[in-house]
Amino acid sequence: MARPPKSGLDYYSMDVGFLRDKKIRLLRSEFGASSVLFVLYVLGKVYEEEGYFLTWDKDERLLAADELRETPGYVDEVLQGCLRRLLFDEQVFQMFGVLTSPGIQRRYLRGCEKRDSITMIREYWLLDLESKLDTPAKIRQKLWFISLSEEETGVSSPGNPFSDVVSSPGNPQSKGKESKVKKEREGGAGAPAPVTVEEAAEYGRSIGSPVDAQTWFDYYAARGWRMGKSPMRDWQAAFRAAGTWEQWNKNGRGDLKAPADYEDEESFV
Repeated sequence: MARPPKSGLDYYSMDVGFLRDKKIRLLRSEFGASSVLFVLYVLGKVYEEEGYFLTWDKDERLLAADELRETPGYVDEVLQGCLRRLLFDEQVFQMFGVLTSPGIQRRYLRGCEKRDSITMIREYWLLDLESKLDTPAKIRQKLWFISLSEEETGVSSPGNPFSDVVSSPGNPQSKGKESKVKKEREGGAGAPAPVTVEEAAEYGRSIGSPVDAQTWFDYYAARGWRMGKSPMRDWQAAFRAAGTWEQWNKNGRGDLKAPADYEDEESFV
C-alpha cells in the first residue's frame, strides 16, 4: 500500500542574518533568549509537520513550554509578542488558531519545487500569485487549494488562487464560475467598511495607538478592505498591526506602506 504524500519538509533554509533580524532582536530584548528558541521551535514544527502552518492549541502550548523549560504563561507572552511584531500573521491566528507567515509560505513553496503538486488551504494563504517573488511560474502551475469546507480547487489562471473550477476544454461551466469567483475575489474599493473612521479613532485612543485613523481607514478602503488577498476579518487586529507602519513613513516618504511590503527586508519569518 502506497504511503500518503508527505506534507512537511525534511529540511529548510535559514538566513545567515536570522539572529540579527530586527524583530528577533526586539523579541529577545523583551523576553530573553528563550523567546528565540520558541521561534525556532515553531518553525521546526511548521516545516516538519504541515509544512507551512502550525495549529496552536492547549496541547501545543504545553509541549512548547516543556521544550523550552518555561511556564505556559511565558509561552503565551512570547507568542503575543511574536504576533505583535508580525513574526506570525495575527489575523490568521485570531480567525483559525494557526501560526503562519508570508515568509514561511514562500520557503515552503520553494521546498516543494520538485513535487508534482502542492496543496494549500486557501484561508491560510498570505501570498500573491501575481508576484514572481512569491510564486514563480513553475510553482504556480502546481498549486491546488482546498477550503476548510473540503472543496478542492486548482489554479486555473495566473492571479486567481481561488477559482471554483479548473479550466479545461469541454467544461461549459468553467467560464461562468470563474467570472463569479473573480468578481467576488477582487472586491474593489466599494466593499462595505467594517468600521467607521470615528470608531477606529476611538479604538486607537483606547489603546494609545499612534495610528492616524483617517489614514488607516483610507488605506484599506482603497483596497476593498482586504489584507493581501483575503477579506479583512478583524479590523481591530488590523488597526493594532498598523501601529508598526509609522517607522517606515519617514525620511520624507509620503507613501505609507503596509508591513507586507517589507516582509523580505524586515524578517526571516
